[in-house]
Amino acid sequence: MSGGWSIDTAGVGAILHSVMDQMGDGGGSALDGHLTTLTEETANAAMASMSGPVGAELYGFLEHIGGLSEEMVERTGSAVEGCAQAVDAYLVGDAEMAAEAQSNAGKFEDPDL
Repeated sequence: MSGGWSIDTAGVGAILHSVMDQMGDGGGSALDGHLTTLTEETANAAMASMSGPVGAELYGFLEHIGGLSEEMVERTGSAVEGCAQAVDAYLVGDAEMAAEAQSNAGKFEDPDL
């Protein structure tokens, strides 16, 4: 492949797989599960506090981290997808497509939170 690229595709695949394992698949044993637990336990703490101001602040905290968490997951997914597309393009010898996929990695549509 021209352009001086030398990609260890198996290594990239292993890293992408590791990142997705750490993000989780909805089963709850990775970051996805920790975020769910954090949400549930913070809501429980708000109710258990039996204090309007404390509960309001805890729910405000949940709203804040909810948006940040959603953005983090979106950006990570976009970065993984962009990286995978760049490597696929590299494997078929399309340097221009690989460069475009690489430049788009990490971009996502703003959910307008």
